[in-house]
Amino acid sequence: MSEALLGTCGWSYAEWEGLLYPEKQGKLKQYSSIFPTVEIDSTFYALPEQGTVLGWTKHTPPNFIFSAKAPQTITHKKALDIARGIETDLNQFLETMKPLTDAGKLACVLFQLPPFLRFNPQRLESFLSLLPDTPSFAVEFRHSSWLKEETFKLLERHRVAYTIVDEPLLPPVIHVTSDLAYVRWHGRGEKPWFNYKYSEEELQEWVPKVGKTTEKAKKVVGYFNNHFHGYAPENCLQIMQMLGISVPHHDAALRRLTLFRKRGKVAPEEQTLDAWTSTAKAKDELLLSFASQEVLEAAQAIPDKDFSLREDTSRRLAAYIGDTTADIDLKEHTIVHRCPTWSKSVSEKRFCPHIAKLFLSIDPERSRSVLSLIRKTLAEWKFESRFSVEFPSKRTP
Repeated sequence: MSEALLGTCGWSYAEWEGLLYPEKQGKLKQYSSIFPTVEIDSTFYALPEQGTVLGWTKHTPPNFIFSAKAPQTITHKKALDIARGIETDLNQFLETMKPLTDAGKLACVLFQLPPFLRFNPQRLESFLSLLPDTPSFAVEFRHSSWLKEETFKLLERHRVAYTIVDEPLLPPVIHVTSDLAYVRWHGRGEKPWFNYKYSEEELQEWVPKVGKTTEKAKKVVGYFNNHFHGYAPENCLQIMQMLGISVPHHDAALRRLTLFRKRGKVAPEEQTLDAWTSTAKAKDELLLSFASQEVLEAAQAIPDKDFSLREDTSRRLAAYIGDTTADIDLKEHTIVHRCPTWSKSVSEKRFCPHIAKLFLSIDPERSRSVLSLIRKTLAEWKFESRFSVEFPSKRTP
């Protein structure tokens, strides 16, 4: 079963200021401190400057990924017709996006077809034959005539994803045609569709569908396009909770968004994204006191679904991470854990990726507080390589 990485279509919306973004500047930095992925919408309208693409690469976390809509020149103006020179357009676009591809941050390129383009398997196959092996690609159809077995087999043969949609034109059916599955929630409104807020009941309907998708694909990405009034980030965070893939900072962002929507502001003493971001930076600096950058990157690569917080009290901080455990006794100044890397590093009182993952996954303020305590009293701490007797591992003995 794969992990679902969910985000929104675009991030630079003025109406999200205050609601999601405390600051007017640095929206992508603020966005990527919450969500693991985003779909770039602006590439549909015009090629970005190479410096812009480099900025996207540089100013997002190492494990953050993008998807990007291909230019409308390819899909709408030339309608996938290779006789009109779309191979040149495709190559130019892929070369522009190369900094993201080289950094391993471009998960997929989406070709969104226009509603007027009806079933034409010859044209589709000719176009798919132009696509290179990397990055991954997805096609979104906008006319029901494409919903044929022949279409799905074509996509499977070329290892291109069918885009699963929630919208008024096509049914929300699950077809997985490649290693990557691509989902888009457009909304169910009128003029336009995406001026729409999903209810909790409507989101709950999607939970088993996303679960089915993660069983069939190696990687799943999904994006909410209902950006009006900040509905997209709110619905995205809600379904992440329903799927059990949210971590404390996702929950904190949803609380902040909900409070702002109710009051029109957030009280200074309540956690804001700005406070979360500055605290997260302090937390990362503290983590580097105990772990190398390589260890932190390995920790970030551990799927969020493999982390489960068991206990967080004034006395104890404990969690399951993969098939092992971590048990931090804050009164006895003891960390009990077991894995090969930890066993080699306990004498130096250094962290392994599992322990780093724990501190990356919990609330940033809590993480900073515990890390500060450990660093200040490090001489008193014992790092032990064993499973806790009181806190058994999930794996079968």
